Amino acid sequence: MRCDASEVVRQRMAFWSAVAGDQNRPCVIVGADTPAPVALPRPELAAALDAVLGNVFRYAPQGTPMEVAVSRRDGYVAVRVDDGGPGIADPDSALRRGASGRGSTGLGLDIARRATVTTGGTVSIDRARLGGASVVLLFGDPDAVREERVPRQWRRPQR
Repeated sequence: MRCDASEVVRQRMAFWSAVAGDQNRPCVIVGADTPAPVALPRPELAAALDAVLGNVFRYAPQGTPMEVAVSRRDGYVAVRVDDGGPGIADPDSALRRGASGRGSTGLGLDIARRATVTTGGTVSIDRARLGGASVVLLFGDPDAVREERVPRQWRRPQR
């Protein structure tokens, strides 16, 4: 099974944009006008994206901006969710199943991680140019031949 990440982003952002409007949260979508195939059923990609977007609405204060971007290069499709909130203090811990410093179940990012791993990808967390968290869901592009390792420009720098 496969779906178009750009289409899923557009559809899910139609829903989340209404919530953003209620929260006076500026919301920008970038790059979702070009096809970006991923080897996942649409519901699985939607669940992974919703898990990450839900975290933005749950933890970034109302009124803070967010951006969702889709890009495709080097054998991968990236869906990046940036926000202007407080960021994620411990990215490594945030990616562990059941770990949460905010009183949640800690499963949201694990849902996203599991979806990316099934395609040969990964999830990375860094600081966004908007000031908060930048969560990149990196999926293997089913139409591309790629190296086995994740390209340097997609990896989170080691600390």
